[in-house]
Amino acid sequence: MGLVTGQGYWTPLIWLALAAGVTALAWLFWSRGRRTYKAGTEQDMPFLSGERLPEGVHVGSHHLYWGFVEGLKPILDRLVGFHSGVVVDYVAWTVVLLAIALVVVLT
Repeated sequence: MGLVTGQGYWTPLIWLALAAGVTALAWLFWSRGRRTYKAGTEQDMPFLSGERLPEGVHVGSHHLYWGFVEGLKPILDRLVGFHSGVVVDYVAWTVVLLAIALVVVLT
């Protein structure tokens, strides 16, 4: 049960075995982890850049990812023009990009 293409050999059983191996490896790493977490202790307190936050303070993603946003600002500024907030526009972009990908793959 395999598919011979111009680029090689593909069989779903090999991919299934690889997926099972990756899952087993992930489980192995997880099972060897530390079990020192205790709910209701100091471990539950928010921690941001070495500072303890006062009770009731909310830290949004805008603050957590500030460095990434500043570093990628030239790219993000160019992408703002494509962001309309309308789901139909995003679906249209997805369809157009899938069509281009299909043309590239099939030619």
